[in-house]
Amino acid sequence: MAEIDPYAVLGVPRTATRAEVARAYRNVVKRSHPDTGATTSPAQMARISEAWRILGDPVRRARWDREHSPMAAPPDWTAPSMPIPRPAPARPDAPPSRMDSGWVVAGIIGGVALAVAAVMVAVAAFAGPADTTRPFTGESLTFSYPDSWLLSEGDRTDPPAHRVIAHLTSFGTGADERCTTVTVECRWVADGLPSGGASVVITEWAGGPPPVSDPERHSGAPVGGQPAAFRLNQATDDSIIAWWQLSPPGFPDRWIEIRADVRGGELEQTRLIGHVEALLASVEFR
Repeated sequence: MAEIDPYAVLGVPRTATRAEVARAYRNVVKRSHPDTGATTSPAQMARISEAWRILGDPVRRARWDREHSPMAAPPDWTAPSMPIPRPAPARPDAPPSRMDSGWVVAGIIGGVALAVAAVMVAVAAFAGPADTTRPFTGESLTFSYPDSWLLSEGDRTDPPAHRVIAHLTSFGTGADERCTTVTVECRWVADGLPSGGASVVITEWAGGPPPVSDPERHSGAPVGGQPAAFRLNQATDDSIIAWWQLSPPGFPDRWIEIRADVRGGELEQTRLIGHVEALLASVEFR
């Protein structure tokens, strides 16, 4: 693939925050998805995916920025004319005001600094994954997930042909509320979720090829570094469903499916999907 400008592909400036990049990526994927009637080619989807792979990872983004820093324009061969300094016009005397006090100015500067700090803290809270992570090791795969999330392993009585590997929630659940078996429909979907909550169910299928045989057609966040089939649906006004499907390399007769239900405002959705994408990037197959 020819080298791309990830900022141009996603339509964001170089100063964009990770939350702004993630929002632009989601919007581009929605507009390019075949379900919307778009005629996006596999090459275009691959460019979108590659742009997110670069800008969604702070290390890759910093390296790309270093390697593609704008070149400074060469100086003109003529020296610029220097302006002739002129004395400032005299001002009539005026009575001192409160602004003449250094204490007042210092107070204003301090207030502005506190306001800027508060905004930065708020932005950082929604910018993306910031939690520490913990590892999960299952029979089929391993991954890392946010330390603040709850993970429940799948019910080992499920048949190998279709079983739950793990269920994760960003909120607390009772023992009887966890989606650990395929025999019971998961309750944590769409508007059944608490606001600002995410539910992720990872299942494994065996016996034949996966239903979506060409994962590069629907390019989303890679799973374990591999391109995966991807679908994103708007379930309700404040909830979305993201779905990935991947046949692990070397295992053509089985496949992994990940379903993430997320509910909340746009910033909350971006933050939670960012956690899920970080989880998918850490997947390793066994």
